[in-house]
Amino acid sequence: MKWIVILDGPASTPFVGGKFRVALDFSDNYPFKYPKINFKTKIYHPNIKSDTGEICTLALDSVWVPTLNAKYIIEFLLTILQTPNTENFLE
Repeated sequence: MKWIVILDGPASTPFVGGKFRVALDFSDNYPFKYPKINFKTKIYHPNIKSDTGEICTLALDSVWVPTLNAKYIIEFLLTILQTPNTENFLE
């Protein structure tokens, strides 16, 4: 199952007022593995590759369990936008 979600840029960030299309692909071994995540809207962020929209998933690798869901993924993405992880950057 593939979803496109629209994230509003969080307040108090450089992304406030922005609308970001994000593709979530749940077809590869979900719920035992988190979905594939790609920003479709161009964004400049240290944890998101600007050319592909791929996000750094090291944080998800360490905490993912099958009981987590799409709501958790969306909250995770908003957290990344609010507090970039400078130790695990892609750009």
